[in-house]
This record gives sequence, structure tokens and C-alpha cells, in this order.
Amino acid sequence: MQKKMSMLIFTFILVLPFLSYGFDCNKPDFGAKLEDINKDGYFVKYMEKAGISYYNYTGPCRMDIHNINNPRISYAFIENQLYARIITLPPRDDLGALESRIKKMEERVSEQIGSKAYETKQEGDWTIFQWTSDKEKEKGIKFKLKLNNKTYDQKSAFYYESLRSKLPNLKEADDPASLSD
Repeated sequence: MQKKMSMLIFTFILVLPFLSYGFDCNKPDFGAKLEDINKDGYFVKYMEKAGISYYNYTGPCRMDIHNINNPRISYAFIENQLYARIITLPPRDDLGALESRIKKMEERVSEQIGSKAYETKQEGDWTIFQWTSDKEKEKGIKFKLKLNNKTYDQKSAFYYESLRSKLPNLKEADDPASLSD
């Protein structure tokens, strides 16, 4: 009986990683096929535009941002492959020390993307930060954040740069990674 129980526990331990596979909204598997990450049916399509399909994720996954704000999160797919995670945050009156928040954001994103180096530029009222992953297994992953200096609106996108080549005529205004209005 004890030997049989030991075998069951051993088998369960070996199989557990396969049973627990699912979509992780905190670390999306960019380039993954929709059918592979949507086995539970949690992705709900709401729009298609310029060859890009947009989905909301309704599954059981929380991000740190949910503890701070009420984000609008969507996922973009090109040819049924995960291209981008787009997050929009509404304006906040209680931003407090904006520079402190930007510093924390820089640290978190740099750690997540694997690179401390980023570019910054101004476009009107918007400050734009952009990182490119240095991690070998995440080549081509980029992160862009736009922060409105007057309203404190925030938009961000994690995206898989190499999928853009599948839509060579994609206009910047139609690309969710451009974060245009």
C-alpha cells in the first residue's frame, strides 16, 4: 500500500507541470498560437482591425497593477499568434510623487524585460519610454509606455516585434504597439 501511494505521488509530481500549464497574464508567451493558450476559452474576441484580432482575457489571472488601479487590458493577435498586451490606465488624482512612481516603474520594467537601458522621447504632452529585451529567449520583445504629463493617463504595450513583419503594410495608427489614440 505504501509503495503504491509513493508511486502515485511520484507520478503526480511528474505530471503537475503539464496540468498547471495555462495562460499567465503576467508573463505572456508572445508568439504563442491562440488555440494553444486558449484551451479554457478565456480569450473573448471583441474586434478585428487591419489584420489584428483583439481579445479580452476573462480567466483567473491578476497583475500587480490590479492592486493600484482599474486597468483596461487587451491582447492583440496577428495570424492567431500573440503579438501584444495593451494596458490603458485612467487618469488618477492621487499620483503623489510622480517622479517616485516613474522610478519604480523603470525598475520593475527593467527587471521584467531584462534590460536597464531604455529610450525616452517627448511627443506633445506624452513622455514615451521604450525597452527592448536583452534576454536571449525573449529576443524581439519590446515594452513601450506612454505617460501623459498633464492628465497622467498611461498606456503601455508589451509586444513581439518580429510578428509585425507578417503585416508589412500596417500603418502606425493601426498598430496597437504604437499606442496612438
